[in-house]
Amino acid sequence: MNQLIRFCFPLNPRLQSFVTLRDGLQCLERARQHGDAYSWLQAIQDIRVSLLGEQARKVATPEILGLLKSIRMHLHGIAQEYPNFQPQISAACDTIKENKAALQECIPPILDFLTQDGLINAWSNACQKQDYLAHKLYFPQALPIFWESLGVQHTLHHHLQDFYAIITHMDAMLNDFVPWKEKTALEGRDQIMPPRDKEYGLLIVGIEKRFVHQGIFPEFSGNKLAIRLRFQRFEMGEEQQEYHEDIPYHMMMVPIT
Repeated sequence: MNQLIRFCFPLNPRLQSFVTLRDGLQCLERARQHGDAYSWLQAIQDIRVSLLGEQARKVATPEILGLLKSIRMHLHGIAQEYPNFQPQISAACDTIKENKAALQECIPPILDFLTQDGLINAWSNACQKQDYLAHKLYFPQALPIFWESLGVQHTLHHHLQDFYAIITHMDAMLNDFVPWKEKTALEGRDQIMPPRDKEYGLLIVGIEKRFVHQGIFPEFSGNKLAIRLRFQRFEMGEEQQEYHEDIPYHMMMVPIT
């Protein structure tokens, strides 16, 4: 199912913190690879808010550590239910334990860098003053040169390597817990009722890339008891509209809270 474009709907604050941080890191890395300075600054500001707990967001680090613990506990439960898989599960649990220790070691230097770097702090202050291109700091003129000469993106990339690898590994694990279910949203809508016999922390919906190419994407509302799924569409020069045709999609409910 690697060809599917995946959209996540967190069902609790812990998974919301994880998904927000994961998206920020992915956007940051994409911007670094493409040399896109403004996108990089926007992504690092979002990551900064998550890690420092600013702008009404909870600090993400305790949530990520708690999520690692939840994954490990879930795996222990699977090992008791399926003893034949115990060696593989034990190895996965050891990796989680190592990741937890690595996170506790690598996050303080990241926080130090994010709070001390002048360029990042200047951009953060400009955003808070609704100066989104940092005109008053002359970023439109200076940023391309700063990007080449200061090399802040390379230094921060070095600090974030282990952190990014751990978050990517966690994301892969969350996407592998349960198999996909094939469903159809009739006239672009569906209602998802999670089973009541388990706790779920994340809904993942996958649609084929051809639909996204047409400007179609899912919109979620509701909570862990009932989730409303509606497909929307963007078209050039027109308002966002609901998509009213049947659309096949895949979904999985992740039993991690």
